[in-house]
Amino acid sequence: MKIDSIKLCGWRSYDLNGVYISGLKSINLIIGPNNSGKSNLAKYFNYLKSIASENLTSGTAISVAAELDESQTWGWEKEKINCEISLSNDNIFTEDDKISYTVNENKVTLDCYHDVSSNTSVLNMKVNGKPIFNDSNLICSNLEADTWIDPTDDVAGFSDNEFYWRSFLNSLVFVDPIRHHSRNSNNEQSYYFDGAKIIEELDKLRLDRATPSNWAGYKRQIKQWLTDILSEQVTNIEVVDKDLNFEFESGLSFSLDQLGTGVSQIVMLLSHLWINKEVNLNVFLEEPEANLHPEAVVKLISIFEKELINHRFFITTHSPSLIDCLNENWAVYRTLKLLNGASSITPNDNVIKYYETLDSLGVKASQILQANTVLWVEGPSDRIYLKKWIDIYSDGELKEGKDYSFLCFGGTNLASLTVLDDIDENLINILSTSRKACLIADSDCSSQTSRDDEGFKEYLISMLDRLRKANASNAGLDSTVEDYVKVWVTEGREIENYICKNLFFDVLTSQGFKRESIGQGDNHKKLSLKSTKASDFIFEKFDSFDKAISDCYQFDDATQLDASSLSNIALSYVRKKVPIAKAVVDKLDKKHCSILDLENKLKDLVDFIRK
Repeated sequence: MKIDSIKLCGWRSYDLNGVYISGLKSINLIIGPNNSGKSNLAKYFNYLKSIASENLTSGTAISVAAELDESQTWGWEKEKINCEISLSNDNIFTEDDKISYTVNENKVTLDCYHDVSSNTSVLNMKVNGKPIFNDSNLICSNLEADTWIDPTDDVAGFSDNEFYWRSFLNSLVFVDPIRHHSRNSNNEQSYYFDGAKIIEELDKLRLDRATPSNWAGYKRQIKQWLTDILSEQVTNIEVVDKDLNFEFESGLSFSLDQLGTGVSQIVMLLSHLWINKEVNLNVFLEEPEANLHPEAVVKLISIFEKELINHRFFITTHSPSLIDCLNENWAVYRTLKLLNGASSITPNDNVIKYYETLDSLGVKASQILQANTVLWVEGPSDRIYLKKWIDIYSDGELKEGKDYSFLCFGGTNLASLTVLDDIDENLINILSTSRKACLIADSDCSSQTSRDDEGFKEYLISMLDRLRKANASNAGLDSTVEDYVKVWVTEGREIENYICKNLFFDVLTSQGFKRESIGQGDNHKKLSLKSTKASDFIFEKFDSFDKAISDCYQFDDATQLDASSLSNIALSYVRKKVPIAKAVVDKLDKKHCSILDLENKLKDLVDFIRK
């Protein structure tokens, strides 16, 4: 049962004003320092499930006995605890679900309050802001007319409260940071994830002769996930003596116990989520980094996001590795203590809050980079083209701001950059801004002869020579400088020479870019194109695009342009490099990327960014 928002008041460190979490997404990170109230949300729902999982009845607001310790209330003051849970409208129902008010047509909210003085908890629901049952346990038979009657099974909403609450409670899964699959809890009130029961489910799945494809599908999927997480090929999984046994490509075989707490937890959790992949679960996962390598944590959450899309995940963490994975499918909430000791939860919905969260965790910019790779380019139009090409060749996987970012050096400033620390301190070391860097520069050559000349971009050649010398000594244990620095000099004159000439011509002569006239006053003259066919456009490897397109113009009377007019037109196109680039990439796709050595360069660049 997917939820959109939660408001909780009076519980533990949440004061009577409460905490409010909205805009929930597939992955929801709850981040904050120790003792800031991160885990209290999961603890509340765990408590709620423990007292209300049985004896849910239809036709009434559900009242259950609840013995609340005063320490579970705000300030130990024994005030009422209130919770409002807004359900998402993308929950899916079947014909067997006997409900009158669906979330796709109504705003449905689950409401509950806990009265400490009377040791009772009451579970109710609202439809479009109207409670289904009132304090006298009458049902609202007409939401618009505000009509209240004795509940009977033929009144709309009779079974809704029980259905929604049962579905929600059954959707809750809790995983703490230290549980092992073999944990066998004696506490019947504890609903924290117990992997021992999952092995029983898997054994039933294995022995189910009616649908053998389910067991085969499970094994195939878990092998794939574990291979990715562990970076080692898992070749087989079997249930052996109430345990899981794993075989690896190396020939070694291990039971779940032998794989360690962190891995066993992953296996059991992923198994449970796979078994329930068609339903909507709300999974509360505490500090997954406690028993896992940071890279394994990132891979695990990536599986949640991309392949277990029916579920909502609430993850408390201190891990900078997870913070660095943010995208549009994630929401981040920061917890902190107010002056009165109450916890607050605020969304990280702008860059300042994001930085504040990093500060609260003691994470400095030098410890968590804002992008894995910095691409140094000559200007903003280069960025536009490269971003589009990277998107094409990474199938949209690589994201600007996370996987890579851009810095502009300007062509004339190339001589101010370096990649080594053993030379003039006045130079800018491009590795000081990122762990990996790629320098992308125009050749600026007018011919193949000039590009092959030994003096071509003298400083750049000198930089490459120093790189090669550094590599010869192999300063790292396993890596060389080339693992962290890439240099790409365009094969043609400039970045625009990688653009398909037909596409380029269509854009350059489209509305907004085509020159219609030149001059002012008495000197004003209309212009026309010598040809409207892109095939007639002469734009070769070492041609400047602005000059090439200006050569396509003539005066409207078919006379040739003078040198000054040609220069004027060329300059007007240079000034529009950025909007031209935006117009080009709107039409650009993979079939346009076979120009010169572009495809090979892009494949290399994408691989470099991914490393």
